[in-house]
Amino acid sequence: MTHPESAPEVLRYPFGEPHLLDLDQRYAGLRDTEGLGRVEVRDLGPAWLCSRYADVRRILTDSRFGLTPPADPATPPDGAGPAADAAARCPVAATGANTAAAPGREPAPTSAQVTRVTRGGLKPRQIERLRGAAEKTADELLDRLGRLDPGGPPGARATTDLMAGFVKPLAAEVLCELLDIPAGERPGVRARLLGAATTASPPSGADHEDRRALARRLAELIAARDPAGRSADDLLSAMIRARGEGEERLSDRQLVTAALRLLLPGLQNTVLMLSNFVRALMHHRSELERLRHRPDLVPSAVEELIRFTPFHSTSTFPRYASEDIEVGGTLIRRGEVAVGALCAANRDERAFTDPDSFDIGRGENAHLGFGMGTHHCPGAALARMQLQVAVAALARRVDDLYVAPVANTRSVHDPGGRVIGWFDPLPATWSAIRP
Repeated sequence: MTHPESAPEVLRYPFGEPHLLDLDQRYAGLRDTEGLGRVEVRDLGPAWLCSRYADVRRILTDSRFGLTPPADPATPPDGAGPAADAAARCPVAATGANTAAAPGREPAPTSAQVTRVTRGGLKPRQIERLRGAAEKTADELLDRLGRLDPGGPPGARATTDLMAGFVKPLAAEVLCELLDIPAGERPGVRARLLGAATTASPPSGADHEDRRALARRLAELIAARDPAGRSADDLLSAMIRARGEGEERLSDRQLVTAALRLLLPGLQNTVLMLSNFVRALMHHRSELERLRHRPDLVPSAVEELIRFTPFHSTSTFPRYASEDIEVGGTLIRRGEVAVGALCAANRDERAFTDPDSFDIGRGENAHLGFGMGTHHCPGAALARMQLQVAVAALARRVDDLYVAPVANTRSVHDPGGRVIGWFDPLPATWSAIRP
C-alpha cells in the first residue's frame, strides 16, 4: 500500500481535447505506473485518477465510494464543495446527484429514487417490445433520405446531414414510443426533447422553454394515466406503479423530475454514441463491410464500438471515499475524490486481448462503457437496442457511405471534468440506399 509522503506530480486533467479513436498516451503510462495518478480536474480540484480496468471497476462497484462527500467529515477534502456544485449544475451528472429542494418546494428525487421508479419501464423485456417500432422508424428515415434529389449530373451522390436526417430523429422517436406519446403529438414532442437535451453551454432561452414545455406535457401525461399504473407497459405507467407509498411516495412533480433526469441525458448520450460510431466505422470500412455480410454480428459490433470508441475521453463522475480505502496500491483517504477513466480501462491489455484493435466479432467483451454495479446506467438496455437498430440499418441499406472529415471535433466540457467529442453535423454521402 502506498500513500506517498511527498506529493506526486499533479497532472492537469482532462489531458486535452478528445480525438476520435486515439487516446492520450499518458493513459498507457499511468496504467504501467505503480499506484494511482494524482490530477487536478477542471472545476473539481485534486483527485486520484484510475486508468486500469481493475481499479476503475473497483470504484464503480465498491459501496464505500459514493456520489457525494461523506457526511460531516472531520476535515473537508479539497475540492469537495466545487465537485458537489458541479454535479448539481451538470445536466448529465445530475442524474446521480442528490439535489436539495428550494425553500417551500418538494425535494428533487435522489439518484436511488430515480433508479427505483424508472427501472420497471427499462427492463430488457420492456425494451424489446420497442424494437419493431425502432426498426420501422429507422427504415422510414432512410427511405426519406433515399428520395433526396442529389442534383447535378447522372451518378451524382446524394448529400445530407446524417445527424439531422437520421441520428437525432431516430433517438427522439424511440423515446416517444417509450413514453407512449400519441402519434399526432410526436413531431412537437421530438422537437422539445432534442431542444431540452442541448449540449449548448449555457442553454439558450429556447432550450429552457423546451424543457419547461416538456415538463408540462409529462405532468399532463402522468395525470391522465391510471392512478395505479395498471395495464400499460410505457415508462410513465411503470413509474406510477413504483412511486411508493407513505412518506416515500413520490409526487407527480417528482415523477416528472425523475423522468427528465433519465430521458434527457439518455437522449444526449445515445445521439453522441451513434454519431461517434458512424465516424469510427468510417475508419474501419472493412469491418463495416463485414457487418453488411454478417448481420448476426450486430450485437457484438455494438459492444465493440462502445468499448473502442472513446467518446467520453476523460473521467467518469467523481466518487468520494467514505473511509480510507486502498485502490491500485494507493491509499485513498476518507473524503478524497477518485475518478475513473472508462476509455483507458476499456483499452487495458490486462483485461482485453489486443485492446487497440477494432474487431466486431470480439467474443468476451466486459467493457465498462455503461458503468457497473450500483453505478450501472439504468438505460443501458434502451441504448443498446437503439444502437443495434441504427447500426444494422446503416450497414444493411446504405451503399458506400462516406462521412466527410471535420477539421476539429466540437467538444463539450461539463463541470464534472469530462470532455466529450461531439460531431454535429454529420455531412454524409452515399451511392445508393437500398430497399
